[in-house]
Amino acid sequence: MRITALETIQLAEFPNLCFVRLHTDAGLVGLGETFFGAHEVAAYLHETAAPRLLGKDPSAIDGLRIAIQQYVGTRSTGVEARGNSAVDIALWDLAGKTAGLPVVQLLGGQTREAIRVYNTCAGYRYVRAAIGANMRNWGLPASERRDGPYEDLDAFLHGRAGELAQSLLAQG
Repeated sequence: MRITALETIQLAEFPNLCFVRLHTDAGLVGLGETFFGAHEVAAYLHETAAPRLLGKDPSAIDGLRIAIQQYVGTRSTGVEARGNSAVDIALWDLAGKTAGLPVVQLLGGQTREAIRVYNTCAGYRYVRAAIGANMRNWGLPASERRDGPYEDLDAFLHGRAGELAQSLLAQG
């Protein structure tokens, strides 16, 4: 199996999200994603990473990780790191689909029955295009608000944290 195309998907409503799809000659598609600087990440992926991925075996995950990694002063931040992370997720997605197994099994299996989670206090209005890519999402005028069933950020910011906590507990 070989990688035949790298596709990026960006939604105008969520300007900081970049989805990455790696297509193969076997018809499988691996999906990855990253957040922040979506246009810049997409440019990096198409201009720099794709030429190093196309035609390669997607099961060589570690080798491909090394092939697309570059030295730009640091290897832990920036557009390249976010793009490479999205590719890594897509490669693991392909590996799981190829093996017919959940990725957790490929990574060594489940290590615990349950884990504690937390609420990020985001909601349907969080980092929307109407707000702007600069993430100014507090104090929006009512005309720009988009409501949904989970407006946790609004509850958190406007003195309804107790109500929010009860709601989250009721959801399990």
